[in-house]
Amino acid sequence: MPNEALETEIKSWLASALKNENLGDFSVKILGNPEKGEGYMGEVFVEVTTAGKQLNLVLKCSKRSKALRENSAVKSSFFNEIFAYEKLHPTFLQFQKNQNCEKPFAAYPKCYGTFIGDEMEVIILENLKKSGFELWPKKEPLSRKLVDLVVTEYGKYHAISVAMKEKQPEKFQELVMSTIDLFKELCEKESMEDMFIAPIEDSYKLLKGEMDERILVKWRNFQNDVSFILKHLDEGFEGLKVILHGDSWSNNFMYLFEDGDLNRPLKVAFLDWQVIRYTTPIVDLSYFLFSCLSEKDFENLDDILNIYFDSFTKHLKSIGISKPEVLHSKEEFLQDWRRFCKFGIMMSTLIMKVVSTDKDEVIDIGEAAEKGKTLTESFLNEIRDKANFKKRVRPIIEHAVKNQLI
Repeated sequence: MPNEALETEIKSWLASALKNENLGDFSVKILGNPEKGEGYMGEVFVEVTTAGKQLNLVLKCSKRSKALRENSAVKSSFFNEIFAYEKLHPTFLQFQKNQNCEKPFAAYPKCYGTFIGDEMEVIILENLKKSGFELWPKKEPLSRKLVDLVVTEYGKYHAISVAMKEKQPEKFQELVMSTIDLFKELCEKESMEDMFIAPIEDSYKLLKGEMDERILVKWRNFQNDVSFILKHLDEGFEGLKVILHGDSWSNNFMYLFEDGDLNRPLKVAFLDWQVIRYTTPIVDLSYFLFSCLSEKDFENLDDILNIYFDSFTKHLKSIGISKPEVLHSKEEFLQDWRRFCKFGIMMSTLIMKVVSTDKDEVIDIGEAAEKGKTLTESFLNEIRDKANFKKRVRPIIEHAVKNQLI
């Protein structure tokens, strides 16, 4: 689409979505699209100028590809994220404030509005880059300080669901019923097993001869669990559940550092709320940890789990739950970890492949769909940087097998 036509369309979205900002006449300057590989949905960076006011925004736009919209869950994913920004976050924030919480969870970008058109959904967010936030290099595992920062925020976020279910069960149930289980919908639309089985097999072949064969055989056999994990892992689970963030790989977090010093992180912002669903918090936690930890930090996983659980219980107390251990003991938490962390192990095998792709290898899933490819087929591409894939997946395999998690 030529820039002029795009500008006109963007102005129409903004005029509709930014009614509350009282912009009056405004001009739009398109600053560009993200680097290929930073986001798998379309994003446009814009500068909006009006009398005495300038806004730096990111327009997160759904793919228009008809083939993609018919064969994947694009619409549902955007409805989830629109719900997260328009209803879930404001409700959770108000709940925390009503409980006189001094440090509420609010680790997400400001949403200025949303627009739903014909075969098009748009979410208008603040441009965090303009506030100094940055992505971590995707090929690298996170530093320990960033890991601790994220699990602390996850503990706070998950605690809100638990407290609200106790104190306002009907209102909380309304939120739960408004989420769409995107994972389930995707599994119903196509067979997704190969998306995860292929990188398990790839890593087995790449590491053969470099690792203990007994470990590798157990790892290879993990392929047999993929279908169960995708479809039945949390089936009938009656334990502690929360509304998830849902998509916990490294590119869905941005960080603010003190004076740009990577050793002094101040804040994290959670991005991409499209896969929210109601299930065990271990799904978020295991997906994040297995996708983001360094080899060294896998040795300290117990300490990291303690940081998460301490944050979870502390935040429960700050939002009116006087005896959090009665609702969810440390023992129950660790039992759930052992039962459900298979989800994160499975996800991480695919994510290690995704983070090892170079910019020119990133697949446009819209283009792929137009060529008749399924979502799974889009992710079955060969990657060049097999060395990084091996380096990242090896500690995952060792930890999972040695700790009998698979």
